[in-house]
Amino acid sequence: MIRFESVYFAYEKGKWAVENLNFEIKKGEFVALLGSNGSGKSTIARLTDGLLLPNKGNVFVDGINSKDSPDILKSKVGIVFQNPDDQFVGTTVEEDIAFGLENLNIERKEAHRRVYEITKRLGIFRYLKSSPSMLSGGEKQKVAIAGVLAMQPDYLVLDEVTALLDPVSRKEIFNLVYTIAEENNIGVLYITHISEEVVPVERIILISNGEKIKEGGSEEIFSNYRLLESVGVSVPAIFKVYSFLKRRKPDTSPKELSESTLLNKL
Repeated sequence: MIRFESVYFAYEKGKWAVENLNFEIKKGEFVALLGSNGSGKSTIARLTDGLLLPNKGNVFVDGINSKDSPDILKSKVGIVFQNPDDQFVGTTVEEDIAFGLENLNIERKEAHRRVYEITKRLGIFRYLKSSPSMLSGGEKQKVAIAGVLAMQPDYLVLDEVTALLDPVSRKEIFNLVYTIAEENNIGVLYITHISEEVVPVERIILISNGEKIKEGGSEEIFSNYRLLESVGVSVPAIFKVYSFLKRRKPDTSPKELSESTLLNKL
């Protein structure tokens, strides 16, 4: 379990980037962290694996305090950032994915097996000998995610990994991560400012200025239009339609609204 206990962090004195933050993510659980740009999301991402340490409070991963053993956290928590170009270290896709495995002293045969399996799973096997710089944005992000998943972390933190992608690629990346995490019992903290992405997520943490504003399911979070507006987060289109239909048919549920239904109603 990842657990934040009354966590405070500041880059400069007198100004908290994260303030009194409390939440938990169990292994195998998929949790979304939603907030506008500048709300502290990337700081929270870096706190989860010991890249940053709290000024006050504690971050625990499976009972290990990040202040005591930040290096151990890095083996348990894999993190992928918004721009994959900033994370590439290999001259080919294969070298880049294998880099983290080499640092973990994984035997060469096992490393090769992991690289093969994860690239086949993500649909990027044919790019193994290619330079990452030659790939599309979505393919680059898959390589970055593959490099982390190959290390078989217990938890995965995705910090705005679809922000630079088109809507089709965003959906593909989200669905892949969701499925792989479920299959491998990986706890996921999916960080984004794009509310439409996380409508299917069962637990959403809404943050603003480094503070937790509200936590709950999609309907609970997205039905509060005033709250979302106050923290600079848009209302997903599906919930606008849901609100309209709710007035006409009170027993309507957001889960009943398929994409085809939406297109017919809009």
